[in-house]
Amino acid sequence: MIVLDVAVPVPLNKTFHYLPPEYANPENVVGRRVKIPFGKRILTGYAAAYLDIEKNSSLKLKQIIEVIDEEVLINDETRKLADYMSKNYICSLGEAYASIIPVSMKSSKRISKKTKDAFEISDKRHVLNACQRNAVSVINADLDKNSCSVFLVHGVTASGKTEVYINAMEYALNQDKNAITLIPEISLTPQFLDVMTKRFGSNIGVWHSGITNVEKYKLFHKAKTGEIKIMLGARSAIFAPFKKLGVIIIDEEHEHTYKQEQKPSYDAREIAKWRGKYHNAVVVLGSATPSLETYKDALENKIGLIELRERVDKKELPEVKIISLKERLFKTSLLLPETVDAISKALARKEQIIVFLNRRGYSPAIMCKKCGSVYQCPKCSISMVFHRNPDLAKCHYCGETKYLPLTCSVCKSRELAVFGTGTQKVEDELKRLFKNAKIFRLDGDTASNKKSYANAYNGVKNEEYDILLGTQMIAKGFDFPRVSLACVIDADTSLYLPGFKSVERTFQLITQVAGRSGRGNVKGSVIVQTNNPYHYAIEHAKNHDFLSFYNVEIEHRRKLLYPPFCNIAKIVVRNKNEQKVDEDSENLLSYLKNLCNSYFIDLKLLGPVPAYIAKLNNTHRRHIIIKGEREKILHLARFVESFKQSFGSFIGIEIMPSELL
Repeated sequence: MIVLDVAVPVPLNKTFHYLPPEYANPENVVGRRVKIPFGKRILTGYAAAYLDIEKNSSLKLKQIIEVIDEEVLINDETRKLADYMSKNYICSLGEAYASIIPVSMKSSKRISKKTKDAFEISDKRHVLNACQRNAVSVINADLDKNSCSVFLVHGVTASGKTEVYINAMEYALNQDKNAITLIPEISLTPQFLDVMTKRFGSNIGVWHSGITNVEKYKLFHKAKTGEIKIMLGARSAIFAPFKKLGVIIIDEEHEHTYKQEQKPSYDAREIAKWRGKYHNAVVVLGSATPSLETYKDALENKIGLIELRERVDKKELPEVKIISLKERLFKTSLLLPETVDAISKALARKEQIIVFLNRRGYSPAIMCKKCGSVYQCPKCSISMVFHRNPDLAKCHYCGETKYLPLTCSVCKSRELAVFGTGTQKVEDELKRLFKNAKIFRLDGDTASNKKSYANAYNGVKNEEYDILLGTQMIAKGFDFPRVSLACVIDADTSLYLPGFKSVERTFQLITQVAGRSGRGNVKGSVIVQTNNPYHYAIEHAKNHDFLSFYNVEIEHRRKLLYPPFCNIAKIVVRNKNEQKVDEDSENLLSYLKNLCNSYFIDLKLLGPVPAYIAKLNNTHRRHIIIKGEREKILHLARFVESFKQSFGSFIGIEIMPSELL
């Protein structure tokens, strides 16, 4: 009896047998997505293979309802990559396939035929400096060898990393190979697309969460058939089905957005290295502030290190001035006098300003003046954030939205006030202080669609706006030659969060924001307002001194045994019943400890502890952390599947999480 072996994107580590549709040859079903009955649901699965099994009268197999795809989507690389992801990120084969080939992709049934000559490269050349030429020659030499290699391009902000990327892609395309370029934020898409289209014409596809399911299918098809040569996009663009990959570029490689938090919790940087080996391609990781893990690998010659130590045309790095908020205990303004003065002077010179605060909304807390209680989200253990226009309280985690309370829920007092600062509040103050300035705010509230990003980029580029205000999405990648001043309103928002990467991220954010200034012919300056002016992350960011920061921070990691000196996994136990989640997390820890004592004595277990947000969307959460060698962690994590938890409990495992919150 011929059956199809179907991988289903559900958290069950097995495949399922289905009968082929009556109208289809089983061989013509393999490698395609299929509609299948699964319990009481109709799901999309992936027909990975067909099998000839002995007919069993007691075996009642269901039949595939529909073959979705006309063309084969699963090839040898897809199968091997799905297997790698399943084993390394503790997910089912079906869940891995769903990341590589999205379930939601939808054919319009009108796929354009491949053009005969889609290949085009502009002859507009940029003159490279000596450091850039060296970087390009090193990368291109390995492209010539047709062997896998990984490089870190560590270059200060505005050192010309993008030109290095473009030259490497051009070299790959001239060898009839393809390129993937990953960027950390959808907000950077218009800028990168603008630069790359001028050099590569219509050879580029753009892949991110903002495109439609039909657009995804068309792009997938164009990459698979070679109609496009380059895929540009966020994390999931790493799966572009090119047949002849030559180079993979990962810009701002330190960004946590390259790590998917939802299952399967893959890391696009690791997938890039896997695909690099499969295709004998070159992987280029670029950053002014590389992750400690990547930089340590480079220092130990596990990957190549290419340094760009100066800005293009030997432009000076901006001068950074640190201003302490501690000495301004009775400040009435969010912007200290020095900051206001610097903005005023920049505006008078017809220059542009970037203002950064990594908190959206108007104020992050609504507090009772009488008893001190904070108005919390009813579904999450986190304060509601006050937003203006309209005046509402919002939870930034579950999306709960309420009208402002009239009285305190604890003491019934009417003495409620908002505390703290968000981007809306800063915008109001900027408008009050600089009435003639044109301001664009770019944060999670204003960037509701891809047009918002394009409007921000084009508006500042075309000098329609004087001030660009926003959260971390403005801290990276933007290249505006008229920006002469960058202001960090509160440098401490991420400094003391309970995660081992908090200090590193603070350094990276300040350095990256500072790097937006002085990229053109105008000398740049930076003002950083902070409560911790002598913290080493802030002091080294002031001096643009990555190496000194690395040397201090790497010792802290070594002493506390955190990456890059070990691998970690985060187990999350969830239940709407707090007593059950406590019981299950304690029992799971005991179960894992017994296994460690018998088989995995080198692994360390921490917890269980409440998550940073202990209750999220009415669900209580507890964390258990595993530290040690990756292979042993993966082996132990597989045993979690056999743990019998309470009804209503869910257990998730994330390998090498980007944070432990």
